[in-house]
Amino acid sequence: GVISCGTSTIKYANHATGTQTFAGGGSTYYILDSTVAGTTGALNITGSNTFNTIRFSDASNARTLRFTAGTTTTVTNWTVNGTVGKLMTISSITAATHTLTKPSGTVASDYLSLTNSIATGGAAWYAGANSTNVSGNTGWIFTAVPARGNFFEVF
Repeated sequence: GVISCGTSTIKYANHATGTQTFAGGGSTYYILDSTVAGTTGALNITGSNTFNTIRFSDASNARTLRFTAGTTTTVTNWTVNGTVGKLMTISSITAATHTLTKPSGTVASDYLSLTNSIATGGAAWYAGANSTNVSGNTGWIFTAVPARGNFFEVF
């Protein structure tokens, strides 16, 4: 089939227990969605791809999202969160690092288990206060996003 990269939604909607692979070929995509409840399988993303949005979660199971080592994935909207006792593992397919980049803004996640992940690009990458810094990570902030206070200017 033909995919319109600027408006595409690629949805992994089955309850796989094995590993699925998204072979992006170094292209640009709009939404990659793997949020179906009950899935226990890993999702591997190969290639240095660009996404407007990556959604990855499961309210009932821990899951794994892996990237090819040595690649850079650019993402505008990172919506990857686990829940209590069900961490979303972010790692590389092999034992080397991968890079996630977002040009600006804030990434707010929680309940992640991170290994060999480099977060760059100008954005503040918050893994969340309930996330685990396993090893090999740089650029991630292992706290919650700071609350914005009220600012009053006095004249």
